Amino acid sequence: MCVPDWMRGQMLYDVPAPAARAGRSTRHSALRRAVGGFAHLLAELLDNETLAARAGLLQRLDPRAKVVGLLGLVLVAALAHRIATLTVLLGAAGVLAAASRLPWRRLAAAWAAVPLFSAAIMAPAMLNWVTPGPALVHLLSFPSGHLGPWRVPSELAVTSAGVWVAARFVLRSVVCVTLALLLSATTRPDRLFRGLRALGVPALFIMLLSLAERYLTLLLRAAEELHLARLSRTIRTGSVGEEQRWVGAGMGSLLRRTNALSADVYLAMIARGYRGEAHPLDSGSWRALDSGFLVATAVLAAGLLWMG
Repeated sequence: MCVPDWMRGQMLYDVPAPAARAGRSTRHSALRRAVGGFAHLLAELLDNETLAARAGLLQRLDPRAKVVGLLGLVLVAALAHRIATLTVLLGAAGVLAAASRLPWRRLAAAWAAVPLFSAAIMAPAMLNWVTPGPALVHLLSFPSGHLGPWRVPSELAVTSAGVWVAARFVLRSVVCVTLALLLSATTRPDRLFRGLRALGVPALFIMLLSLAERYLTLLLRAAEELHLARLSRTIRTGSVGEEQRWVGAGMGSLLRRTNALSADVYLAMIARGYRGEAHPLDSGSWRALDSGFLVATAVLAAGLLWMG
């Protein structure tokens, strides 16, 4: 709807005509993308609590057993040099995800994003200038053997050895991210921190992790409300420079809130007798299922290391 004429005199920005707005209707501003990103991250954080409360295999395990078992498999993935070994590890992670009732869309998101970043990092390793080997695809030729002042090989090509190295790196990244996702999505943060503390992680590190987990959601919600307040008072989309300046000002405002919140939280902790370490009410107990899980992961790790 067009704004009435009696309101136009009090407006700082005039409203463009419908025809002028038609070209902008499909363009999302940086402000709207930021709000969507905040909302998506908040939904992911809240969804982890729901997943950790499901009746799955990993949810029933003691956090100490999960930390030792899954991080041991991550170590095996980091040491593995064969594609077959990494494929078996990925299959084992998929079985654990199914037994823990983890939604496949969560795994699909990780499996879609990680290979893109890994492939971008390993793209130079596929070239014969980095990894020599038989050429698969010829890209460029340099008959003179020079590229400006530098002496280079006569051609630039993708090698089979380079493709093998890149594929192994991408598969290793997918396996490690999948195992880490299983650990974080099936364990409540307080139980995960308690398991890390029981394994000897310093109390100061655990305290910083717990505070970051507790107040990250709060700060994200404050940032989202800040952006929504701006959007609710915006009649038309400003220029890119205007929106960038406003986003910078919003970051400064959020930083001031963060400093004030940290001071209030520290004083509240001191007032309640905090002396450097939190003591949970639920201490947990070790069961036969936890021992069986550790034995199974140890056997799997030993077999995969024997495979190479």
